[in-house]
Amino acid sequence: MMKFFLLSFFFLYTLNAAQEMVSIDHIYSKEYHKCISKAVSGLDALNCTEKEIRVQDKILNESYKEAMKRIQKFRRVDLRNMQRLWIKYTDAKCDFYYHKESGSGGRNDASNCKLEEITKRGIELDEIY
Repeated sequence: MMKFFLLSFFFLYTLNAAQEMVSIDHIYSKEYHKCISKAVSGLDALNCTEKEIRVQDKILNESYKEAMKRIQKFRRVDLRNMQRLWIKYTDAKCDFYYHKESGSGGRNDASNCKLEEITKRGIELDEIY
């Protein structure tokens, strides 16, 4: 019985993670999808991802500004502090993927992490505030 429960939990967790990835992927720009489809090397893919990070970061900044306008004045300091902590967490999480000894693949993983985290945070700010 316990084995069935654990397998069910793992399946649902995996399904949820896959759905989340799909739901984020459609938010990326058309230019990003076009760029990635033409990428023939890891460096090409990295360049596409770095460009999309800049696009999604602008969207995130707009979402943050809008959230600051919509929430009560007394909560703005809390949101600012939370955003600063989110930045530190995201930097630490994504920097973990790249180390000078990990090679170029680690750099791509770190950039993909940044893109995903920035995009998810923008969605979160739009939904919560």
